[in-house]
Amino acid sequence: MELRTTLDRLVAAASLPPVAETAPLPGLGLDNQLLLATLVNDQQVLLRQGPASISPAPRARFLELHQVGAPRLWAADESGAVLVDFVAGETMVAAAERGAVTDEVWRRLGQAYAQVHRVQFPRTLTGKFGPQGLELSPDDPVENLLTTVDSGEPWVGRHRPYLTGHLARLRSRIKERADEVRAEIPCLSHGDPNWHNVVVGDGSATLIDWDFPAVRYPLDELAGVEEHAYIHGFAELPAAFFAGYGREVSRPLLRLYRIASCLRTLSSPDWAGMLVDEAMPAGQLAMIRRFYQGWSNWFDDLPGLLNQT
Repeated sequence: MELRTTLDRLVAAASLPPVAETAPLPGLGLDNQLLLATLVNDQQVLLRQGPASISPAPRARFLELHQVGAPRLWAADESGAVLVDFVAGETMVAAAERGAVTDEVWRRLGQAYAQVHRVQFPRTLTGKFGPQGLELSPDDPVENLLTTVDSGEPWVGRHRPYLTGHLARLRSRIKERADEVRAEIPCLSHGDPNWHNVVVGDGSATLIDWDFPAVRYPLDELAGVEEHAYIHGFAELPAAFFAGYGREVSRPLLRLYRIASCLRTLSSPDWAGMLVDEAMPAGQLAMIRRFYQGWSNWFDDLPGLLNQT
C-alpha cells in the first residue's frame, strides 16, 4: 500500500495520467522495491523505491540532454523513490541463461555503450557524477593503474603468494603501454556493468539503473563489461560487440585494464565486507559471492593473462 501511495504521488507530480493497474516485480530490484504501473493511456512506468537519497533529477536532465539512452526520469523525491519509463524486454542475465546472447545482441550492447561513451570530457579529468552534479579532477591513468597494483599487492601476498612475483611484470607492461593508456579520452560511463542492468528488447539494448555514473576512461568501463561477460560464460567481448561499439580497441590494453580492475575488486575492503554480510538479501549475497569467485578464478591465471598484454 505504501508503494502505491508513493507511485500515485510521483505520477501526479509528473503530470502523468492516472494509474490504471500495477504489478510488483519481485526479485529484480535486488535491494530496491519495484512496482510496474500501467497508466490509463497504456503508458508503462516503473517506480523504484530504494534507500533515502538526494533526488537525481539534475543528473537525469544531463543524461537526457546528451541522449545517452537512459530511461526517462519522470519524478523523484528525497525518500529514494524514482519514477522512470519502463523498459520492456529481458535482462542480459535472462538472455544468457537461455542461450540467447547472439551476435545481434552483442552488437546492440556495443551500441548502447558507444552512445554513453560519446559524451567526452577534457583529457585527464575524471571523477564522480553524483545526483546533483559532476566532481572532476585531473587523473593520470597510468599512475592510477600502477596505484591499483600497489594497493592490491598485500592481498596477493596473503591470498595468492605464488603470483606476487608476476606483479613486477604487470607494472612493466603498464609502463610499456603508457602512451597508449594516456591517449584515451575520458568519457561518461554508466558505472555498473552488471548484466541485470541491461534490458534487451525488440531491436535494442538499454542500460538501466543509472545510480553510479562517472567520468572514466572508456577501457576502464569496457574492462568491467568484459568481466561480467566472463561471469556469464564468455571468455571476452566478441567482435560483434565492437562492431556495435563503432571502433576496435587494443585487446592487450583492455587486458591490462581488466587485470587491474579484477585486482581492485578482489582486494577491496568493501567487497570483503559484502561477502560476509548476512543481512543482505539472499539473492544479492549469492550473486556477489558468485561474481567474486569467478573473478578469483580468472585472476589465478595471471601469468597467462600477462602473455596477452
